[in-house]
Amino acid sequence: MNPAEALWLRALRAAGARGLVPKTKTLTPKEVAAEAARRGEERLTKLVKGWYYPRSYGRTDGAMSDEEVARVVAALEAEAAALEKKQEKPPPRAATPPPVLTQPLRCDLCGSVVAKGPPR
Repeated sequence: MNPAEALWLRALRAAGARGLVPKTKTLTPKEVAAEAARRGEERLTKLVKGWYYPRSYGRTDGAMSDEEVARVVAALEAEAAALEKKQEKPPPRAATPPPVLTQPLRCDLCGSVVAKGPPR
C-alpha cells in the first residue's frame, strides 16, 4: 500500500469513528468528502481535492503537502479518540429494586382492615 492510500485510510477510519460517513455504503473519496461536509467537516474535501486525487490519479503533487495531510489526519484521529473516550461510560451498577411497602387495605365503607397489600 502506498503512503497516500495509508493516509487516506487513516482519515477515512477517523471520519467513520466520528460518524461523518455512512458505514453501509461504498462511496468514492469525493462522495465521502461531500457526506462529511454535509455533516460539518470540510477538511476531508480539502484532502480529497488538494491531495488524494492529484497524488493517486494524477501522480503529481497537489495543493497540500504530505506533511500538511499528516497533520490533518492526526487531528482527525485525535478528535475521534477524544469522542470515543467521552462516550465511554462506567459499567452500570446493578439496580436494587425499591422496597415494597405494605399497608393495610381498608374497606371504603366501614374502614376496617381487609388485607395487607401495596399502598394505594
